[in-house]
Amino acid sequence: MAGDEEDVLLEIDRILAGEDEEPETVEEESDEGGEGEPNDSNNEITEESEAPIADFDFGVDDSAEDTTETGDRGPTTPSSPDRIGRTELVAILLSRKTKLHFMALLALLIAFWIVKNISVDLLLMLGYGGTLGYLLTGALTQLEAVRNLSRSEHPTSLALPLVMGALCAGAIFWGLRNPEWGDSLRSMLGLGLVVIFIAWQFAQAWWMRVPFREFALVRSEVDGADASQQGQLLNALSPALWMAVGFVVFIVLASYSDSFNNQFDTFFKFSWVALMLGLGTAVFLLLRRMQGDAATDARVAAFSGWFALGYWGFLAYHAGVLLYSLSRDPSFVFDLIFMFITILVAIYSLSVQALKAEGIINRQNVIFYATAFTIAYGASSFFLTADEGLISDPKTVGRVAHIIVLASGMLVLLLANYNFLTGRGLMKKGFFEALRGQ
Repeated sequence: MAGDEEDVLLEIDRILAGEDEEPETVEEESDEGGEGEPNDSNNEITEESEAPIADFDFGVDDSAEDTTETGDRGPTTPSSPDRIGRTELVAILLSRKTKLHFMALLALLIAFWIVKNISVDLLLMLGYGGTLGYLLTGALTQLEAVRNLSRSEHPTSLALPLVMGALCAGAIFWGLRNPEWGDSLRSMLGLGLVVIFIAWQFAQAWWMRVPFREFALVRSEVDGADASQQGQLLNALSPALWMAVGFVVFIVLASYSDSFNNQFDTFFKFSWVALMLGLGTAVFLLLRRMQGDAATDARVAAFSGWFALGYWGFLAYHAGVLLYSLSRDPSFVFDLIFMFITILVAIYSLSVQALKAEGIINRQNVIFYATAFTIAYGASSFFLTADEGLISDPKTVGRVAHIIVLASGMLVLLLANYNFLTGRGLMKKGFFEALRGQ
């Protein structure tokens, strides 16, 4: 198992590096002098072309990881998803070809935090400049000279996105200083960041399914009536469990904050219970209608239950923040915690998709596009908390964002289970047809 995971890390590192050729398999040989020392480099290189390819599409085959009696992973087919581990995610971000760009991303996020209350214009320049710089670099990787420059371990790999970003930021600076249309440009750029912030909420709900899906896939390799009953209970009770956890968190907050203690009244408590149980009941009924007779299958129940247990924690956070923000400022900065988690999963998922389909995003430019997307979201988050923000009512934007996450999350819960059913051949219907129980 450890060897398989190492193979995956080597393969992803190669993808993000943009290497076009597969390394050849090297067989262990001793020196010609007879009993020579083994060649260490030969031990480090494996047949990377056999590394499993993850598949995170809507039509993913969740069933295709067979496990032998000894617990070793069976042969992987092209439709087999590879399970994501925390070690793999960290290794991808800090690999030799990506760590400099990840550090540049962190530096920009810190800069956003510093300048948000100093100058909104500077925040707009850095946000759009960094985003456009990495987007243009990704587009220019079609040129061999750009690939050679931007895909190295040397700090010069940052030169092109930084130069392109600086040019874009300079153009924005010139536009904002224009006496005729500077104010209109400022309003348009600010509105653009709001649109980016809202659009990212859809993406966040979708990307966040991956770690919980990987956890549920491991737990679904079971059989027996007990596993089926446990999965069905988890599926039904997960919203209630996270509702109870939320109550504990609110009680702790109320004990330390007098202002929140005044807000934590009967109406707030009733709203919390109604929101969690209402959403949970709606998803559970739709899911049971979609699963039909397969709901009692041990593996289906186990996957559905463990996935629900994890994913409802994510939804409970957004439901709690939504209620909290009804009378208080929204916690955009606290939401950056989930942004970092999304960054990890987005870079991984984009990289494996680039290996499977050489489209606009491919193995040469995946790191640049992923960095550009996350720079844009970071800028939009800090823009909404700026003292001189151009949005008169950021609280409404925050509420809409959390509502979008909740609605999208309910859909993701159903889609993840639908993919699992179709992947195991337990369902042939279309998604909406299955929801209607036809």
